[in-house]
Amino acid sequence: MTRLRLVAALAAAGLAVSAAAQEFDPGLRDAPFLRGFWADAFNSGFKSTAQINSLISRAVTGRYNAIFVEVLAYHDRGSGGHGAYWNSAIVPKATDISGGIDPLAVLVSQAHANGLEVHAWIVPLRVSSSWPPNGNTLLAAHPEWLMVPQAALGGGPATVGGVYVLDPGSPDVQEYLASIVRELVTNYAIDGINLDYIRYTQTDAGYPASSTYPGSTLARYRARTGATGTPPASGNTAWNDWRRETISELVRRLRAEIPSIVSNPRQPLRFTADLICFGGAPANFTSSDAYNLHQNWKLWLEEGWLDAGMPMNYKREWNSAEAAMYRSWVNAALNWSGARHIYAGQANYLNPKAASVTQLTYVINAGAEGSCNYSYVGTANEDMNDTWESDWTWYSYVAANLFTSVVATPAMPWRSPATAVEGTVWGRVTDPDTGAPVDGATVTCGGRVITTDGNGYYVLTLVPAAPGGTTYTVTVTVPGCTTVNATGVVVLPGDIVRRDIRVCGSTPIFGDMDLDFDVDRADLNSFLFCLRGPDLTYAAGHFCTRGDSDGDRDVDLADFSEFQLSFTGP
Repeated sequence: MTRLRLVAALAAAGLAVSAAAQEFDPGLRDAPFLRGFWADAFNSGFKSTAQINSLISRAVTGRYNAIFVEVLAYHDRGSGGHGAYWNSAIVPKATDISGGIDPLAVLVSQAHANGLEVHAWIVPLRVSSSWPPNGNTLLAAHPEWLMVPQAALGGGPATVGGVYVLDPGSPDVQEYLASIVRELVTNYAIDGINLDYIRYTQTDAGYPASSTYPGSTLARYRARTGATGTPPASGNTAWNDWRRETISELVRRLRAEIPSIVSNPRQPLRFTADLICFGGAPANFTSSDAYNLHQNWKLWLEEGWLDAGMPMNYKREWNSAEAAMYRSWVNAALNWSGARHIYAGQANYLNPKAASVTQLTYVINAGAEGSCNYSYVGTANEDMNDTWESDWTWYSYVAANLFTSVVATPAMPWRSPATAVEGTVWGRVTDPDTGAPVDGATVTCGGRVITTDGNGYYVLTLVPAAPGGTTYTVTVTVPGCTTVNATGVVVLPGDIVRRDIRVCGSTPIFGDMDLDFDVDRADLNSFLFCLRGPDLTYAAGHFCTRGDSDGDRDVDLADFSEFQLSFTGP
């Protein structure tokens, strides 16, 4: 075994880790490694050209290679830190920007000129601290999109932990959030999307602000499971699993949306999320606070929905108990990361500079693929009194003591056609009669299985793909409906393919040879096979009669004329 992930592997096996194994390995010094920091929206950093110039200069001095910039902390135009730090047509723009700039555009341009990645850090679910949300007319018009604590069920907008929070299980909310991510990825040459607070903040949340809204997490739970009444905030396994599932639905939807925007010149973008790791790491992930707050991040990594997890491992190195917790979570995260990356979060705001270097050294030596400091502004706590400092000498200090040379960010082999052995299939399942999405359809392909979300989307990752592509059939099953097999889906390694499927229709479509409620290239191939002219007739019930438009039990040029009218393409 190489030194990569050595510490994690030993710890997972219950073996002691020698002191030598915990010393910095100079052989890893120049290996690709993501060196990042989070720059939050509530402090100086990117709200003027001058701030951006300073931020870039310090990142270069410290030999960082990635900046995670909080472009969306709240969805309203309230006080400082609220609103969009980009020119958005969806979210009101922040009011504490100087010089009339587009902060994200300026930052991206300058960062790329200096060899730095820029990741758009967003808080998807947190809306505002007052209602209605200042400047966000869309959300103000839809209070039913909010979730509330159980005690406030059906009573209209109410806060969860002092803020108004979107309901993650709502199809309308998921589409709204997907539109924000699409806007960022389409309009800005960013290098990644970073999700924060992609979880519940308290276990008694997840109940609807409106008891009549059919798209709430609770309404969908009842429709999908047949449950009646209102489940308790804790102790109900099915309800807990469902709330966990709705958070996961959004993560896997964005996993498909992001790489599908091929116009972004920085593809493949890194899709990351900030992960809970309170206290010390438990022996089993299902005992973690993350799991109890419905953030199933171990699954997200194992399923390849994230490219990297970023544990917010904020511990004091000068406190022996917390130092042990820090190491336990580095080891656990690496052990639970599947085949994806870990960019370990580290709290320089809690530690003296030397202690931060000690923690970062452990991360590098353990075999993580990256690290991320919180934060750009809160660089040190030299007095160890829980009061952070903006000690800008941190950047020259870390360059002199750890980041002694410039390194590249790590490659993502699962996203490269040259190295990947898997691909992704996604699409939308709808009813052909109404166009409505089908919630809860079972979709299978290449041995992978998933259920559709409230918008009818399915996302199947880790589908085996050989060089040049592997052809599959995507099967959709809905109770009470005819199973649909969409044939001829070619999955390329490191790539994503979309196949929308219609199911449960009552009206046959002429030319739909494979009964998947569309007439596409697969149907054309079958039709051409059956096109034998008037000299060959088919028995009743033969599949070729699906291409017989005039009922004469043959498939000839007259039928081909009609087939062309039905053909919708691939």
